[in-house]
Amino acid sequence: MRRIKPFLGALLLGVCMFLTACGDQKEGKEAKQKTASSAESSQGEEQKETSAVIPITYSNLVDEETRNRVSAALKNAGLKDEKITDFFLAVDEYNNAVGKENLVQKMTTTDGPFPSMDSDRLIDLWLQNGGFVGRNCRITSFSLMGDFITVKNPAAGDTTMLFSDFEAIGAKHLFQGEEKKKFDTIFSYIDVTNTHDTKELAKEIIASWKKKGISFHNDKMHMLSVFMTMDDGKNQVQEFIGHTGILLEDGDHYLFVEKLAFELPYQVEEFRSRQEVNDYLMACYDKDADGLTAKPVIFEDDQVMKEYRVLK
Repeated sequence: MRRIKPFLGALLLGVCMFLTACGDQKEGKEAKQKTASSAESSQGEEQKETSAVIPITYSNLVDEETRNRVSAALKNAGLKDEKITDFFLAVDEYNNAVGKENLVQKMTTTDGPFPSMDSDRLIDLWLQNGGFVGRNCRITSFSLMGDFITVKNPAAGDTTMLFSDFEAIGAKHLFQGEEKKKFDTIFSYIDVTNTHDTKELAKEIIASWKKKGISFHNDKMHMLSVFMTMDDGKNQVQEFIGHTGILLEDGDHYLFVEKLAFELPYQVEEFRSRQEVNDYLMACYDKDADGLTAKPVIFEDDQVMKEYRVLK
């Protein structure tokens, strides 16, 4: 079995993770596992590294005030009422399983990018409830954004590492027929050149999606995707979406809606700018301190996020 490099196999600081953030509910599955590395600059000019303090204001969608804000933002973006209802039913399924009292009760501000939670306890509570088949970041984002994505030429490619996603989708009967083909096409792994030049990797991701006819159609709601590279030195190098969430407009602020992992909470953060959103995601997912890999690259819909930059 192809293994993932140790630094990406464990929890990142706090609850920001890599593959576990949106992926596997269990280990030991017979699947092609490839080592992860990632991407670094936007399509345009090189982005300079910058130091940034990343406090976040976040909620686990327990309190009515935050729920109402998210609901209003989703409705303002044109999401159907039934999709909004389904989203909050999924949130409540998780929150009730681990106990709302163990989650953040209202919008809370931290000193850094990592939410304050007892992740070990939450995972234990989730397992005590049978480790029920839930949802991860990809399933959550597609559930909210799917109606605003077009895939003209469905071609799944390599979906081997999406086995946990498929188990959850099948158990919940979430996406079927053309919707399932669309999900597979968007989140399948993309063969790329063996390079750490993230400008080149970004071009290849865009070219692959263009060939598949993937396009996004909503100016008030956007899917942000953290692309990373799988490279074990033996097999074809590939790009994949290691984490994703939905960016919403909320007056003069932005809300970022995400599911941290199958076994970890839903979370919504409030930001004053898109730049803050980029910096939060980079603080969470750019964790290769030894420089063995390239940087993650963040896409907004089907292009590199304009505010993309690397943090020191």
